[in-house]
Amino acid sequence: MVRMNNFIKVNILILILLVPVLIMYMYSNRTSIGVLEQNIRDSQTTRLAYLYKQLDDNVRQISLMANVLLKDPNVKEFRDADLYGNDMTYDLLKNVQVISQKLNLQSVANTFTNSITIYAPRIQKAIGQYSLVYYDWNDIGTHASPKWQYDRTNGQFVLYAFDPINEHRLVENAGLIAKVGFSSSNIVKLLDNNHSGGEGGTFLYNPADSAAIPSGSAFSIAQDIRNEIRNWQLTDQGYGTIAIGKANYLVNYVKSEELGWYLLDFVPMQDILSPITANRRFFFLFLGIMLCVSVLISYILYQNIRMPIKDLIRGVHQLKKGNYAARIQVKSDNEFTFLFQRFNEMAEEIENLVGKVYAEQIRSREATLKQLQSQINPHFLYNCLAFMKSMAVLDEKQAIIAMSVSLSKYYRYTTRNERQLVTVRAEMELVENYLRIQGLQMKRLSVHVELPEDLLELEIPRLLIQPVVENAIIHGIEPHAEAGQLIIRGEQRDGENYISVEDDGPSLTEVQRLALAKKINLPLTDEIGCGLWNVHQRLRYQFDSNAGLQFDVSSAGGLKVILHWR
Repeated sequence: MVRMNNFIKVNILILILLVPVLIMYMYSNRTSIGVLEQNIRDSQTTRLAYLYKQLDDNVRQISLMANVLLKDPNVKEFRDADLYGNDMTYDLLKNVQVISQKLNLQSVANTFTNSITIYAPRIQKAIGQYSLVYYDWNDIGTHASPKWQYDRTNGQFVLYAFDPINEHRLVENAGLIAKVGFSSSNIVKLLDNNHSGGEGGTFLYNPADSAAIPSGSAFSIAQDIRNEIRNWQLTDQGYGTIAIGKANYLVNYVKSEELGWYLLDFVPMQDILSPITANRRFFFLFLGIMLCVSVLISYILYQNIRMPIKDLIRGVHQLKKGNYAARIQVKSDNEFTFLFQRFNEMAEEIENLVGKVYAEQIRSREATLKQLQSQINPHFLYNCLAFMKSMAVLDEKQAIIAMSVSLSKYYRYTTRNERQLVTVRAEMELVENYLRIQGLQMKRLSVHVELPEDLLELEIPRLLIQPVVENAIIHGIEPHAEAGQLIIRGEQRDGENYISVEDDGPSLTEVQRLALAKKINLPLTDEIGCGLWNVHQRLRYQFDSNAGLQFDVSSAGGLKVILHWR
């Protein structure tokens, strides 16, 4: 029979208590809010449709009024007044009076308070609703348009009608121009008359220039809503939700076909959620009881499961850090007691085993380091003897003497086996001797060394830098007559140490550098030169697996070999 532990029991109890409550609340809340939002949205849509019809009917009536007046016989007679000469002055004034009366009658026939002006460009006269008015051709030429425009200066919507209608140079070719307009106060009045109360409101919005005409109830919040909907992709009709401060608003909108503006109606979400506020307090009461039970369950869970797991994790971390003397104290008799006892037994076994293996690893490590270092000495000796042979053939006695002195210093340095680690400064003295010999052979050799004092005092294995320098000269500089620059730099950053050796010979491609980096991590074969391979392996043995050689492109143009260790 499978025994259920404390962890399973507690989790089953929490699920039994919380899951039904959570499901019930989510379903009830989503359903209630969804129904209320839909009801509010339907109400907004109905109110907007009514407002839209009223607004567009009034604007359309004013637009038609302008075109009807342009066809009036008296208006056309006014247009042709110059054809009758001065004898028609009385008839002209009488005709102006008739037209003014007609304009006034047409104006009062619309619900919106409006203004009408007839312009006759040929005789440069204009008639208003009461008599002749000032004729301003510059104003007409600048603002005349067959579409409704909004003048923010005086809060007027203005439309121009033309007779005849010409697709090209509409204003210049018109014999008559009718200007109709109405104040934005008409729209404010319309919106206020149709406001249903509450904290919501309605306003008119133009996305082209972000102009807004709010109702009185919407004045304080309309600007904030306008700023939020600037980034909306408005269609002819739609809705959305926006957040202003800590309040959310449900917004419905519809586009006016006549003006091209949008009617927006908004209502705060708190009005939508108010019917379910009363039910919320009962839920919070029930939730408080559940929280108390959950706290009790959590305490049991922490004492019987969480604390033992933390002790076990802490013990594992101690083993990972190398503290094999770590033990876990057994505080209670439960499922973890068996684990703690087995862990303590395992840690004791590991501690004994590591003590035996560690000594063997140290002996093996020292033997490997000495074997790797010994491979460097004959490699360097072969190169030096070959150089001395070349100098003897060329009868270069001074070079042979310099080589002999340098060889004696070199073997005096390498035969001191009392210390396997030396300072970077001591290694650089050996490098300088080697470069001095190479300088005798290659007059074009130029050496630049930049090593900080702190780096010079660090200890590294013997013969670590010289093979890298030798590789740069033999493979990067010597075979190429145009090469001759060698740069040795060092730096310390973020606890890491770097010594780079660069030459100005031909560089390796990225593929070749990756191949070389791969080879120095493989076992030594006849295809791999022992110089760089030995340096890389000795760095890893001496320090850690992250130490070793890195390859990059030199700023001088050749190969850059970097010795890196922590």
